[in-house]
Amino acid sequence: MFTFHWTELLVVALGGILLLISVAVLMLRRRNEILQEFLTPEEPELEDNFFQTSEKPAVAAEPETVDEEPPPEPEPPQEVQWGLE
Repeated sequence: MFTFHWTELLVVALGGILLLISVAVLMLRRRNEILQEFLTPEEPELEDNFFQTSEKPAVAAEPETVDEEPPPEPEPPQEVQWGLE
């Protein structure tokens, strides 16, 4: 009834393999699109703001220095001489 030649069988087998490879590529492409949509942040500036540091607090003004008189220097100790007074 039906007779097959090796060439016809080879063409059918190669066509099946080609079909499976193309379906696999389309599945991977769709998977990539789904992951891209899932991983993309909803806020567009989120990626830009992620690595920015917070603002530094304002530097407090240095207190004004008042010119004060320096503390008096201690008087040098007087030499004590025993028995001379």
